[in-house]
Amino acid sequence: MDQKCLSVSNSHIADGRSLHDYIVGVIYDQVKDVYLMINYRQRGGLWFPFTECRINETSLQTVKRLLDPVVIYDYEQIQLFKVCSTKTLPFKGRDVLFYAIIPKLTNTISTWLNGKMDGIDIERQINTLQDNSIVWLTTNQLKSISKLSRLLGMEPLSLNKQFKDIFHSTIKLNNINSAVIFEEVKIPQIETISKTSHNNSAETLVLSARFTSTIQEKLYEEYHNAVLPSDYLNLETFKELILRKGLDSQHSIDYFRAFDSTQRNYLTFLDYLLGLAALDPNTQHGGVPAEQRCRYIFRYYNINNNQRMTFEEFKLMIKDIHNNKGENLSGDRLSDQALEMFRLFGLR
Repeated sequence: MDQKCLSVSNSHIADGRSLHDYIVGVIYDQVKDVYLMINYRQRGGLWFPFTECRINETSLQTVKRLLDPVVIYDYEQIQLFKVCSTKTLPFKGRDVLFYAIIPKLTNTISTWLNGKMDGIDIERQINTLQDNSIVWLTTNQLKSISKLSRLLGMEPLSLNKQFKDIFHSTIKLNNINSAVIFEEVKIPQIETISKTSHNNSAETLVLSARFTSTIQEKLYEEYHNAVLPSDYLNLETFKELILRKGLDSQHSIDYFRAFDSTQRNYLTFLDYLLGLAALDPNTQHGGVPAEQRCRYIFRYYNINNNQRMTFEEFKLMIKDIHNNKGENLSGDRLSDQALEMFRLFGLR
């Protein structure tokens, strides 16, 4: 699949890639069992090398431009193995093409931190990496870094088996298209029509927030363009998105924790959509939507993220409730009020 990266105009659609499609290089060394990652500091995470396709540039030319400064590889052994197509989306999306690249033995491959994890402050080490720094990481290292939300997206882990199956199989250049995985990107919408039977909790929440199909499409377009070439939302990109929504950036970590109901440290579009629905002032304060909102409120104030709210966390919630009413509650008055409510809820 060596198609031209052509821009799409109103007059015609070129038989090839649009200007903004992404090329991703998945570079894996089978001997040391490590992936090559680049530190995209402004995006807040490590990820595969990637770049946007330029006009009149073939996909393989883009791969060459991307990888030549990074690694020594066999040009004849480049394999396109996954295409995430956005052609059916209601807006102009961007395709993502994943290429498998096997580094030559002439490369000097040193596993980051020698692969050792115990006793090392991983986050501090990541913070010392310069923008566009290149590191070779094991799967275990990727898992540890993922827990810190310091990957651009979860694909290095969520697609790990898929990647390794490709690399461990014999790459046959003449049969390259048969191995390509074609994935059509679709908007994971939630039904917003009230049913005669009971809606599930997610449907009820989105319905209460009045997030129509059109609104969900607009939110997905915003999400899609922000997370590319990944399909996941990490903390740094989340900060940018909620800033556009007018939310307090000082509490972005708290909002992210509230949205992250699965505690995977990354958000899917549905996580993002449901979180916005819980925040929306249209969402009713009673019934199932209110119960769902309470879960988000709990995670927002559960700073330790351990599913158990401490008295100090509870007190902070009470303080904010009174602040929203224009009441400045502090000191002993705040402690007494929080303690009374704490006992009222049967908490200890």
